[in-house]
Amino acid sequence: MSYANNFNNSLTKFYNNNSKSNLIDLKKKFLQLRKNCLDKNEKFVLFKKFGTSKKKLLDKIEIFSHLSKLLSQNDKNEKIIEVRANKKLLDKYKNKSKKNLRYHQTNLGGSIHTDGPQLLTPPKYILMACAEQANNGGFSIISDAEKIYKDLKIKQPNILKNLKKKFLFERRGFKEQKIKFLSKKIFETSNTFKFRYLRDYIESSYKNKKKLNSFDIKCFDMLDKYLQNKKYQKKYKMNKGDLVIMNNFKLAHGRTKFSVSDKKQRNLLRVWLEK
Repeated sequence: MSYANNFNNSLTKFYNNNSKSNLIDLKKKFLQLRKNCLDKNEKFVLFKKFGTSKKKLLDKIEIFSHLSKLLSQNDKNEKIIEVRANKKLLDKYKNKSKKNLRYHQTNLGGSIHTDGPQLLTPPKYILMACAEQANNGGFSIISDAEKIYKDLKIKQPNILKNLKKKFLFERRGFKEQKIKFLSKKIFETSNTFKFRYLRDYIESSYKNKKKLNSFDIKCFDMLDKYLQNKKYQKKYKMNKGDLVIMNNFKLAHGRTKFSVSDKKQRNLLRVWLEK
């Protein structure tokens, strides 16, 4: 994790001095972090006490725009999204299905997924910083899709074969785009390993047109079972000021359900990095 420490030190230098020489050093350390941590066995890095306030977290997150292209996360071209339960929407949908809401607007748990499956090319890395944590719940979960793929290849080859075909993904959050659905593989291994999965976005794509068959459903159930298996998981609770960067091509993530109150709201700041 020395690469992570070197990168964090360089980032702090740039944040404090904002000099061109420090930026060159920061870019070098970021490349090392990607090569030796994010793209290797760890696949994610957690920084403790990255910022002392929401403003300082936002200021430090902005620095990443010098290191990688920040992708838009919706039709409004927002580059930084607050992942927090929308209490008004939750009250509105109290007795209804919340499937029409985007996951980051709810306090629901489960739904181990990758970010940006509705994009032509999803973000390779996800950055999330904790501006506030819930009193109860809200544990973060990371599942290793690359390890799951290797085990499926040995133990469930027919399931894996089906998961390597193309499925429709609803372009939720991007409704103004001409293309309403994308046809993409869940496991892509032709050039580089890519895992793309958010079950709600797949199932909602098949409501009005062709239906998913029983074997497709069985495959999703099996995949969810693997994603929920502690053998492939790491579970942790981010505290206020912590930041995590993860490889979105190789890892899926989720959370446990958390409490919502008027006084204290769990709030993560999320950024999608192209590469």
